[in-house]
Amino acid sequence: MSRSPARPLLAALAAVLATTAPATPATAGPFLARAAVPDCATPPAPVRPVSAPPWPQQRYAPERLSPLATGAGVTVAVVDSGVDRRHPQLAGRVLDGTDLLDPGGDGSSDCAGHGTGVASIIAAAPRPGIAFRGLAPGARILPVRVSEQQVVAGRESGRTVSAEEFARAIRWAVDHDADVLNLSVVLYVDHPAVRAAIGYAVDRDVVVVAAAGNLHDSGDPRPYPAAYEGV
Repeated sequence: MSRSPARPLLAALAAVLATTAPATPATAGPFLARAAVPDCATPPAPVRPVSAPPWPQQRYAPERLSPLATGAGVTVAVVDSGVDRRHPQLAGRVLDGTDLLDPGGDGSSDCAGHGTGVASIIAAAPRPGIAFRGLAPGARILPVRVSEQQVVAGRESGRTVSAEEFARAIRWAVDHDADVLNLSVVLYVDHPAVRAAIGYAVDRDVVVVAAAGNLHDSGDPRPYPAAYEGV
């Protein structure tokens, strides 16, 4: 089945998402204001609303992109730390997903804040008084929770799934009609299950965007799944 509606977004999403994604699924970043998520041992701290256009938005100019593509009709799976659907700029855009970290959840718990931030880069709707908006505000977000890792004092801390479970998350997203996969995850080993899951996605014409370049100052080891054919 062709999923060509996603293709006009590929250049913008790849350029912004892959370069802002962390080395692990849940490194916190200075994204949008968000409410504390209940039932988290260490809820993410609130972030002040963005009052001036961030430099990536000055470069990519969403107002120039929007006449060409809004993301309408496209489902983007955010395989990350979950997506808090209560975020006001994501209202009505977050679908029921899945939680491979705490089975039984729908992906809406985000104890790190990174997945919500990534989802905002993709689909945050314009709001008065907020200078930040998503590149594809018409897109739907399918949250797939695989981690709650954060970087604390320069060290990773928190739970994350195994490579096998990460591969299962990719397949789950494809089987639930994702047109685009955003993988804010880096493995530095070529894992057969992950490689096969990426092939499964690419063979079904799913656009796959993955993080790269986070260890540029540490020898730039080959990142997976970004290094796989078709990503």
